[in-house]
Amino acid sequence: MKAKLLGAALAAVIVALLVLSAAPSKGAMLVIAFDLSHRQAPKGLEVIVGLVPYYKVLIVSDESDLERVPPELLKAFNEVRKGGLTAENLRDVDVLIIGQPEALIRPEEVEALKAWFSKPNRAMWIAADSDYPAQGSEKAQQFMNTVLEALGSAIRIDYVSAEDLKENAGGAVYWVKGIVVPSPEVSFLKSGLQYNRVLFHGPGALFVLVQGKPINPVKQPELKPKNIYIVVRTSEDSRVVENSPPEKGGLGAMFYDPLDDRVNRGPFPLMLIEVFTDNRVIVASSETMYGGYQPMTVTEYYRVPLDGPQFISNILTYLASVVTQPIKVTETKTVTLTETKTETKTETKTEVRVETTTETVTTGVSTPVAALVAVIALVVGAAAAFLLRR
Repeated sequence: MKAKLLGAALAAVIVALLVLSAAPSKGAMLVIAFDLSHRQAPKGLEVIVGLVPYYKVLIVSDESDLERVPPELLKAFNEVRKGGLTAENLRDVDVLIIGQPEALIRPEEVEALKAWFSKPNRAMWIAADSDYPAQGSEKAQQFMNTVLEALGSAIRIDYVSAEDLKENAGGAVYWVKGIVVPSPEVSFLKSGLQYNRVLFHGPGALFVLVQGKPINPVKQPELKPKNIYIVVRTSEDSRVVENSPPEKGGLGAMFYDPLDDRVNRGPFPLMLIEVFTDNRVIVASSETMYGGYQPMTVTEYYRVPLDGPQFISNILTYLASVVTQPIKVTETKTVTLTETKTETKTETKTEVRVETTTETVTTGVSTPVAALVAVIALVVGAAAAFLLRR
């Protein structure tokens, strides 16, 4: 009888676990937020949300943003928050995804992002565009540079367009097939890829500031900071052009001058990762994972096979792994080792020898899954003990 009761209790616990996994709550799962508050189109989001087993938040500006979202896609989110990138909307967000914006960020939103990213266990993927005027001119690039500078990043995007004469889909040089060649530290981002190619439809070109001076980390690896990793790049047969030069009212190139043969030839970085202390990371891409003219979610473009969904899944899995890691804190302790007394006829002196030791202590919360397993184990143990005593 006791065995049957114990079996029933265990079955109830398993059912409860399945219910929890089917209906995630903020307290039990990682929170990932997608920004639609800067006039982004939702194109491609239907693919991405299907890859995300976390608590999904959609951030919009107001009701007008929701009019662009298909009803079935809206149902895929656990929560909708209005008002843009505010401190309240970001309060419990672990991973923030900002697709190619078509409106500039407000100063108060910049301050909210700074406060949010200053806390441990934070990850952000931000996407931009080229200077081709169809998608709002250079607003996406301005948005990205404003955010990256505010968060203390060394990554920037230039006000140019990257074109690839060799690695492109369908023959158009701006339909770039981004080559996935991650730095050794993040080589796992190639896991499951078949073609090592992702669509970057009309991308810009990223660069890195080192002591205030721009470098191309692909062509100048000896100057690349150790905490910045290359993920996607163009081929050697690529170039930069200006579609919105200053004479047409655009912003001039900051580094990749199309008229300067020293810098205007590829390869160029299309996606970079920058790792900060306290489990914080930024992924910057020069084209978008959703929105834009054609996001990188596609599996083929003009019959050219691509790795879009698997690659995006790898990036999101990586970001989730970063923010769920325990934090390592280095503590310095002072320990008294010995006391030595020296006596003379007139006085006694005591000398204390002190040694300082450094110890690394792991603190912070564990992953939500581990916490949930611990709770379930406690419930099962209590149920078993109660039934077996009777």
